[in-house]
Amino acid sequence: MTDINALLAEIARWEQELAMLEDEATAEGWTTPEKLLFTMQRTVDTYRRRVLPRVTTDGLTMRPASTADQAPAALTAYSAIVADELTQLVDTLEELRIELIRFGQTAELQLQAAETLAALRALVRVLVRIGQEVQIPGLATHLAPEQSAQLTTAVHAYEKDLR
Repeated sequence: MTDINALLAEIARWEQELAMLEDEATAEGWTTPEKLLFTMQRTVDTYRRRVLPRVTTDGLTMRPASTADQAPAALTAYSAIVADELTQLVDTLEELRIELIRFGQTAELQLQAAETLAALRALVRVLVRIGQEVQIPGLATHLAPEQSAQLTTAVHAYEKDLR
């Protein structure tokens, strides 16, 4: 399995976990703030344990795109920026989750949490898309059209639920 496929598998697993969580929450009558807290916790756990290590440790975006002198340096800089941004978003999500627990549910904190989740999803989409589009050795795998459509549908459905 290529690095990008492994990352896609982790994200798909996370999406499935969130869908199951949504079904459970609906069946048990959870409130919107309760759903948000559990979504945040699951997201932080998944990204810290499975997604961020794939981006940083596995060097998902660290491979040179070509033999051009500046390409490896550009990809290294890109990788460091993406990894840092992902880490910051996960840290922010964890801080917001703690604030929501400590200070209670406020519309402002819920909005910040929803925006942070959306930013995290968007950044991962960019990472995956670049991994699919850029001809990096070992990352030349593309999603099948039906996989791409499923991922897009899942992301849009989740973002719609956040609004």
